[in-house]
Amino acid sequence: GDGRVADPHLTGVRLGVPPSILLSPPSPILRGLSPVVRAVRQRTVRDILLAMKDRSELAVSLAYAALMYNDDEIADEVLELENELDDLRYELSVRTIVAGRSLEEAEELAAILEVGAAADEISDAVADLAKIILKGYPLHESISAAFMESEEIIGLVRLGEGAPLVGMRVSELYEPEKLAGCDILAVKRAGRWLFDYPDDLVLQEGDMLLLEGTREGVEAVRSLLGLPIRPRPERVEVSQESRELAHSLQVLRAHSELMVYLAYASMLMSSQAIALEVSRLEDEIDELHEEFEVKVLTGLAGRADPRAVVGLLRAGSAAERIGDAAHRMASVVERGVAIHEVLTAVVEESEESIAWVRVREDSPADGREIGELELEESTGMEILAVRRGLRWVFEPKDSFRIRGGDIVILLGPPDGLEAALKVLGAEEIE
Repeated sequence: GDGRVADPHLTGVRLGVPPSILLSPPSPILRGLSPVVRAVRQRTVRDILLAMKDRSELAVSLAYAALMYNDDEIADEVLELENELDDLRYELSVRTIVAGRSLEEAEELAAILEVGAAADEISDAVADLAKIILKGYPLHESISAAFMESEEIIGLVRLGEGAPLVGMRVSELYEPEKLAGCDILAVKRAGRWLFDYPDDLVLQEGDMLLLEGTREGVEAVRSLLGLPIRPRPERVEVSQESRELAHSLQVLRAHSELMVYLAYASMLMSSQAIALEVSRLEDEIDELHEEFEVKVLTGLAGRADPRAVVGLLRAGSAAERIGDAAHRMASVVERGVAIHEVLTAVVEESEESIAWVRVREDSPADGREIGELELEESTGMEILAVRRGLRWVFEPKDSFRIRGGDIVILLGPPDGLEAALKVLGAEEIE
């Protein structure tokens, strides 16, 4: 009776703001206003949120890669992403204000703005790491030690004149041997990042490829393109103190990443239990961060280059701030705010998707250990959490046994879900 038309892509919305308002380009009355508003005309709220989610995750990956390689070019990309996210956050505010019609709708629209603000805060946190690199600050040996054991890394390569990949379709590079086992996560062309690029995209001179693979694989691609090879950091003996700092840094990073994934999962599943776990982890990461700072300041004061100490403190602070941003997202669910379908659509459609599945009672995985299933190796999907009855198990170990009836949260590439469902003998929960 109010003249609203449901969007055909998102139906059954229980909330006041219809998806059509948030999924359709803004009204023509916005034309002729500021350049930002004109840009907003071309993007829906879902488009903006999806861009913010993908770019904030990319900024985190690139910031850690910049630290690992002490690489100015990668650090510059992080700062560009930070600026882009600032613009996207402003666009989101403009677009959401246009959608608002009453005080009743304010709460659900505020939830959308909270998620956008959190994504922007994540990029702000890691931008501080990039600035350390660009200022030429020395990196403490514990930072190198923290990244030494990483199985997969992020690489950034630019296609120069006459590069072997120029003129090839992306689909031609899907065979593992073509790119030494590396995956292309995104392509940057003419200043724009392409995440959801088509299979028939033809690579051009000047394109920048974001790769994920083993250190050896990334360096093999650099060699193929005639780029300088970055030698693997030598395994130098570091002090016990540096090993402890490296371990603390790894724990902080792992906690913050888990919190972000669980925050998105809490929205996808409208689960207060998962949101409360994010809240608990936020208290935990605050304590871990404080302990890390005390270790750094008491252990290195007067003995290490002060600029290296600043870099360590920034690395710990970045992880803690990412955790705070994740808590900001999850708190929307924790407060009992109904989640608009636009938010769940963004979680489902992003580059690294989260899926909610139920293991069948007759599943061949029933009673088997996670490590025995080799799920991540064969499908690219990993298990974030398992709910059995009323009990949640977060980050289950390889020795954890799957049971029929378990609810499992999976994380990984969307094209790996079907294979993961077969391995687990599970069905996706709609």
